[in-house]
Amino acid sequence: MRTSITATRSVRQTASRARRDAAPLPCTGARLRRLTRRVTAFYEQHLRACGLRLSQYSVLTNLSVTPRPLTQLADLLEMDRTTLSRSVRPLIDQGWVEDTAGDDARQRLLALTASGVRCRAEAQKSWRSAQLALEQRLDRAFVGALNAQLEQALSRLKSVLPRDN
Repeated sequence: MRTSITATRSVRQTASRARRDAAPLPCTGARLRRLTRRVTAFYEQHLRACGLRLSQYSVLTNLSVTPRPLTQLADLLEMDRTTLSRSVRPLIDQGWVEDTAGDDARQRLLALTASGVRCRAEAQKSWRSAQLALEQRLDRAFVGALNAQLEQALSRLKSVLPRDN
């Protein structure tokens, strides 16, 4: 019995040492950044007719005519407020989003305007076209599996990062 326990410990220690001493895989962060640039460019080919970038489309899809605090939207999109403000500015300039002060003058509230609702409806058609084209190009099952893997990675990493990430 004692020999079995010692052998099990030895196997675990060897496996742990092998993982620690193994060369790392190629940089996942760099690969994801390259993929993100390509996928963004792919979607933006379709959204160009609406005058939107992919980040702006994401903002429009997460707003409604009911005002929402910028900080709440930033949390939902997992973006910092400065980056979100840069994405929102052109939407405000186009008249698609309204920016008002909340109860506290420091609080910014964002809401879709009537023209923003119409723009979002048109953009959703372009997004749908882009999504279907991506699924055709990469294979629908592959895209489904990729999305599942990405959600799993997002979930696993969220718990080990500071709240503001």
